[in-house]
Amino acid sequence: MPEQKKVGHGQHLKAVFHPIRREILKFVNEKEEILEHNLLNKLKENDTLDSEDVFKYHMDFLLQTLCVEKIEEEDKVLFKILPNGKVIENF
Repeated sequence: MPEQKKVGHGQHLKAVFHPIRREILKFVNEKEEILEHNLLNKLKENDTLDSEDVFKYHMDFLLQTLCVEKIEEEDKVLFKILPNGKVIENF
């Protein structure tokens, strides 16, 4: 689990109200944790994004605001929903 730090309310709102980040959170929340390549494929399939660079930009924002956690295991990367990201259940 990442080191706990405080995230400002404004930053948290920016994280969850952006349409691309909201879609990312919905997909991660559905499974609690999801493989990076599966998440990227789902986002491309529903035309949420078309570039891995765009994905990385938005995922970095969600990581910084403690909405998701990145888990690196041997040859795979997973993303896990955190309590700050669970707010997506209210949308």
